[in-house]
Amino acid sequence: MPERKVYKDYEESDVREVIDQGRPYNWTDLILFLQEHGLTTHHITPGETAHMIADAKQAMKDNVPFPHNPEQAFRIMKSHRNPELVRQEEQYWIQKTNEYEKDRSKREHQA
Repeated sequence: MPERKVYKDYEESDVREVIDQGRPYNWTDLILFLQEHGLTTHHITPGETAHMIADAKQAMKDNVPFPHNPEQAFRIMKSHRNPELVRQEEQYWIQKTNEYEKDRSKREHQA
């Protein structure tokens, strides 16, 4: 059930993986990488993606400089959590995950 994966929060290792893979220069780059690769990044669940996007958006809105150090990014993102923004991202990623799973199922049946 994809919805359960959407409520899983991220850990420092998830932020490290995203920064290592995406090589973001700023919060916008991090958000765009997650939006583009959030359903296909191997070790990151839709919930971790949703929570990272919400927290990065809030840090950006709060004009916090982007740290290139994953540990610092993790601490900043967690300290700038906006529960309403998290809820919005969770709802979006529930829908996106369901659509992705439906499309993947169709492709498997056609193969």
